[in-house]
Amino acid sequence: MNAQSEEDLDYEERSWWQRHRDSLGVTACSIGVHVALLAIMAMVVLPSKPYDLTDYFTVRTEVTTNTPLETVDNIEVTPEKLNDQNVNDSASLLIPTNVLAEQPSPTSVDTEQEELQWQLDAIEYLGKNQKLGELSGRTEEARSILTKAFGGTATSEVAVSSGLKWLANHQNKDGSWNFNHTQEDCQDSCTSPGSLNNKVGATSMAMLCFVGAGHTHQAGKYQEQVKNGLEFLATQYMAAETEGDMRGIKGGNSGMYAHGIATIVLCELYGLSRDRKVRVIAQACVDFTVDSQHAENGGWRYRPNQADGDTSVVGWQVMAVTSAKMAGLTVPGRVKVRAERFLDSVQLEQGAFYGYASPSKKASTTSIGLLCRMYYGWDSKTPALGVGVDYLSATGPSKDNQYYNYYATQVLHHWGGSKWKKWNRVMRPQLVSTQVTDGHAAGSWAPRDPHGRTGGRLYATCLSILTLEVYYRHLPLYQRKLFKKEI
Repeated sequence: MNAQSEEDLDYEERSWWQRHRDSLGVTACSIGVHVALLAIMAMVVLPSKPYDLTDYFTVRTEVTTNTPLETVDNIEVTPEKLNDQNVNDSASLLIPTNVLAEQPSPTSVDTEQEELQWQLDAIEYLGKNQKLGELSGRTEEARSILTKAFGGTATSEVAVSSGLKWLANHQNKDGSWNFNHTQEDCQDSCTSPGSLNNKVGATSMAMLCFVGAGHTHQAGKYQEQVKNGLEFLATQYMAAETEGDMRGIKGGNSGMYAHGIATIVLCELYGLSRDRKVRVIAQACVDFTVDSQHAENGGWRYRPNQADGDTSVVGWQVMAVTSAKMAGLTVPGRVKVRAERFLDSVQLEQGAFYGYASPSKKASTTSIGLLCRMYYGWDSKTPALGVGVDYLSATGPSKDNQYYNYYATQVLHHWGGSKWKKWNRVMRPQLVSTQVTDGHAAGSWAPRDPHGRTGGRLYATCLSILTLEVYYRHLPLYQRKLFKKEI
């Protein structure tokens, strides 16, 4: 994957002194003030590195006190007593670097080291040779650092923690989850059960949320839940007629979705744990994905080798083989070539927009197509990619399509900069404010999606958790030169 070429910043745009020196007096007092300003700014210049994070890391101009971000494992807060106004949201106060130069007084610049430490910690952390590669953001230390650095808050992490607790409380005795999530305690508040009967798909979606926050069958607060879920998936693997087939059910349209999500979970679990037993199952699932891709069309759909692929199913399979490569598993090169052939067949304007099974301009499928292109190596300077990102940015987060938000949030996060900040300022509080905060349903989200009737509350909750884990679940693609290790 190619690193993003850093955007050069005009020095005159960043220097208060150079743009205003003609209009300033030359009195000794004025000189003293501006020398002091330059000295203070020098204290917050990022370390000399072969990369520039100006788009992400900028300096706040209000004196505030940062409350240390609690980690998911240690947060024990009643969610209904929190909202985004209760927590110091330093990320939402970030301003572009060139605006800093326009501030009239050096006394407005926060020079306390602790106020800037989250920026420096993130730079230092991301610059390390991380042994977990793309999954390195899921350690306890990394989640705290990256949540603050990329726009999350303590409140958004409480929402994730509450969501995981709801999922843990709705796990079945055999380690599985159901889209029809109802239990005896659910009668009064846990409404909107899903109608889809695919326990592999439901289990995989739930486990993806736990693994996304760094919980595995070997470590983490939810180690037992992940272990039990893994054992359920292992029984399904053993029972399959074809090795690696994790469709759960052979009929209907959900099978390849379930297989793709299960493959992602297993690959990520192996990547985090290096458990050889998990590797065997994960590689077999990857092989089934490879064998199920249509050789000519290049896509995937509801049945293995189905000729008419669709972008939605393709998205999960591309993420599955991408997770496999991240974990060091084997993926033949032909998969990428064929998948790009399919993406070409449903694109408009050289790849700026994507349709479902034919070319069209649709926000949900465009977000999937662009994410696939990003993982398949499109550079940030690719014109079509920029046009597509502009389209998603202008469209903004949806109030009633969580599936679109899940994919588009990843695209904007990888893109970074002002468009990501704009997106995040809407997406994050929207999710936090719509989470249920009382009763047995506390921690869950009601479905607000075209697929909500089939997926139900469990589906909606999983997508919402995964979206709020974006700050650390995957490291931003266009900052690749931060990482000394090629992924």
